[in-house]
This record gives sequence, C-alpha cells and structure tokens, in this order.
Amino acid sequence: MTDQSFPKRVRIRKRREFLKIYKEGKKIQSKYLIIHYMPNNLGHPRIGITVTKKVGKSVIRNRWKRLIREVFRKNRGKFPPYDIVITVKRGYTPPSYKELEEDLIGAVAGIG
Repeated sequence: MTDQSFPKRVRIRKRREFLKIYKEGKKIQSKYLIIHYMPNNLGHPRIGITVTKKVGKSVIRNRWKRLIREVFRKNRGKFPPYDIVITVKRGYTPPSYKELEEDLIGAVAGIG
C-alpha cells in the first residue's frame, strides 16, 4: 500500500519559500489553477496552496484547499520532484474531485 499521508515534509509552509518559487520558478495555467514550480533537491514533490479572498468566502476557499490536498495526497507519485505552488483562479466554484484531479494531473504532467 502506498503512503497517502500529508506530512510536513511535503508542504511548502514559509512565506519566503512561496516568494522564491514565484520569483525564480516557471508558471503554467490550467482551467482552474495557476501553477508555479521549480525543481528541488529533496527527491520528492512539495506543494503550497494559495486561495485568495477574491475566490469566495472561507467555506469555498477551504473546499478548494481540501480538494487540492486530496488530489495531491492520492496522486503524489505522479508529481515530479519539484516545489509546486498552486493558486486557484477566481470565477470558478469548486469542481468535482474527478474534474479537479484531471485538471491538476494534466497540468503537472507538462512539468517533468
């Protein structure tokens, strides 16, 4: 059975790390997301998630974050060993899990 936890070692948590990825990394867009990424030397992917207040109230923002974390958690092996910051585009309501999974995995496939 594969490890499906979401430990601290796979999260980007510090503001300076987010800013470094924004500044030095590359960017791609999918239907729902803007993805900033850069290689890391850790041998495994790490993600950070940003959802601004422009996306909606806290219930909506938290739903987005839960969905993105779940897609990452269940599909970690499909992500390259990069630091990835995922930003939600405004104007969309949270899609179904399957729809978001296809969107995110499809976008990340172009990274590695």
